[in-house]
Amino acid sequence: MGRWDDVTAHVEHRVTFSETDGLGFAHHRCIVVWFEQAREAFFRRFGTAAVELYHKGWLLAVRQLNVRYDSFLGYEDQLSIRVALTRLGRVACDFHYRVDNLTTGKLAVRGHTNLVAVESKGPLAPPTLSRIRFDRAPFEKLLVDPDALYDAPQGAWKPPRWDPE
Repeated sequence: MGRWDDVTAHVEHRVTFSETDGLGFAHHRCIVVWFEQAREAFFRRFGTAAVELYHKGWLLAVRQLNVRYDSFLGYEDQLSIRVALTRLGRVACDFHYRVDNLTTGKLAVRGHTNLVAVESKGPLAPPTLSRIRFDRAPFEKLLVDPDALYDAPQGAWKPPRWDPE
């Protein structure tokens, strides 16, 4: 496939009845779960499963979440949720997401999360700010420009290389 498939991960999902509101449209609460599923697929795909980080006490907590809805998602719509790493700092990282409605052929949702590294000091203690402790080298080559992610036509996964420096 193209360049996007080399630097992103995606999951496919069909909107279930329990994810809809009274009008048959996907409820906004679902997007957070879909983003998390895509992000976990990203970490699994590129060699650092989120569950491994969790067991070591190295956590990435959502500090910021932004969502823009471009079109409605309805019951039974087939979705592609794609995630790209767009910034990797010492303490925090950014991911951008695009949700394509494969049923209608439209870009449905654009999203962004900023995650901050925290460490768990035990079940009753609040987590403390930390540094990203997993091997960063494999992830640094995966950085992409978020605008390129959104501007790419559905299915055309060949973005230009983006160098944040």
